[in-house]
Amino acid sequence: MKSTDFLIQEHKLILRALDVLDSISASVETAAKADQNDVDTILDFLRWFADAHHQAKEETILFPALKKASAGSQGRPVDHMILEHDQERGLLEDIETDVRLSKLPEFVAGANRLSSTLRNHIYKEDQILFEAADAVLSSSEDDAVFNRLNRFETAADKETLNRKLEQLRSLEWKYLGRSSRIQ
Repeated sequence: MKSTDFLIQEHKLILRALDVLDSISASVETAAKADQNDVDTILDFLRWFADAHHQAKEETILFPALKKASAGSQGRPVDHMILEHDQERGLLEDIETDVRLSKLPEFVAGANRLSSTLRNHIYKEDQILFEAADAVLSSSEDDAVFNRLNRFETAADKETLNRKLEQLRSLEWKYLGRSSRIQ
């Protein structure tokens, strides 16, 4: 498996969480109330998996390897992706604050903005940056990146991920009437 395929599989999990966030946001907009536990669960998934887990892998493993392999020609796109990661973290913090303060219209607007921003970011990585990475990384460099990505998770991380995926599946059933088979 290519390192970028590994990360694309993780993007699919993030997109599933965004589908739930979109549905929660629509529900809050309609009912003018939020199920605090569900909001906390989906935001925790995005904070833990999308940011602290997935984006950490990109920023500490793939992006440095891409910069090194491309002799700097990929520096600007990589730097832009890191800037977008920082913006996404800020949006997540804002919507967490809005829901805590019961600013539900602001929560809905912020959740919609985060979903749109993150979906656009994932598209750019999958369709542009990762294609460039596939072209620039040699087979041995890609294997090394893949192995580092694979070793990133500790046994505790794997247990946490399994628990969080079960929570995600539960929210998918509640808000979307379905659960995805993709893991």
